[in-house]
Amino acid sequence: MKEAFADPSLHDPHWRAFILDMEGMSMPGDWRRFRADLRRLERRHTGRVPAAPMHRAIAEDAFLCAAHWEQTPRIVRGALRALLRYPLRFALYSFVAAEYWRWAFKVSPDDLPAAEAMLVKVREALPTLDEHERWNTEGLLASLKRL
Repeated sequence: MKEAFADPSLHDPHWRAFILDMEGMSMPGDWRRFRADLRRLERRHTGRVPAAPMHRAIAEDAFLCAAHWEQTPRIVRGALRALLRYPLRFALYSFVAAEYWRWAFKVSPDDLPAAEAMLVKVREALPTLDEHERWNTEGLLASLKRL
């Protein structure tokens, strides 16, 4: 797995404003309206914050909200594809894999093989992790077995 580029610091007032705006708009509701709000958020902050971290953060929010709100397979798959275009930290990749698996388990059993393939990558990386990260990842994987 690729190592992610670093997000700007929250000490940067523009990045902090972007993150706060994004957190303020992430509430369940109409998916079309949510996506339109994300596009407005992007336009509002373009040129003030670095483009790559902003687009990755928006893609992450879109995927996690789509999976959590149990959107249709087309929506979740599209949001996942958009997110996986960016290099993700291992912890984020494993969380995304777990969320995808949870969503597939509840909503779209046809997606379970793809979700399992992501989890296989996570399991394969376990021996290379430091003790703390391995413990966290094993806990995440154990939570999926309880479903």
